[in-house]
Amino acid sequence: MKFKQDLKSYILQLDNFIDKKICQKTLIEMNNISFEEHTFYNLKKEYHKPKSGKQELEVSYDNVSTKKEIMDKLWHAIQKYIEHLEYPWFSGWKGYSEIRLNKYSENKKMALHADHIYSLFDGNRKGIPVLSVLGLLNDDYKGGEFIMFDNYEIKFKQGDILIFPSNFMFPHKVEPVTKGTRYSFISWVW
Repeated sequence: MKFKQDLKSYILQLDNFIDKKICQKTLIEMNNISFEEHTFYNLKKEYHKPKSGKQELEVSYDNVSTKKEIMDKLWHAIQKYIEHLEYPWFSGWKGYSEIRLNKYSENKKMALHADHIYSLFDGNRKGIPVLSVLGLLNDDYKGGEFIMFDNYEIKFKQGDILIFPSNFMFPHKVEPVTKGTRYSFISWVW
């Protein structure tokens, strides 16, 4: 076991991890669910508001019939991440959230942020997320680049999963979509 000192070593991309048929079925069903504007929580001022003004993406926690299949795949992806690290002190997790579906229409984006999400833990769960698990459902759009840190672009294809720590050292954003619509999902591990 060797301690990883490069922050990029804590980012794991799993190519083609979600079957394209599952992605396609999810995309079809996403046309029939409701979305709302995404907001960020301001801890100091205690309010929710978009950071990107009228460019903020839309999100949904509505059910799709593929949710269980996706959640099962995420369990295996999280295990692969733990194995990737090879740290005896980080050998498991307590749980992971239901997926949130993300929709980036043309000109929509997500502002630079870190996934230090408190609202997941307002009820019975206590703590903060330790890992973010992001999946891309389509790749037939332009723009919408996923940027980590200052300018490190991570290229996604349909069905890819990206896992990284959910703390202040892993800021990320999604650039505006210039053509088409970008669809993804996110789950958080605690």
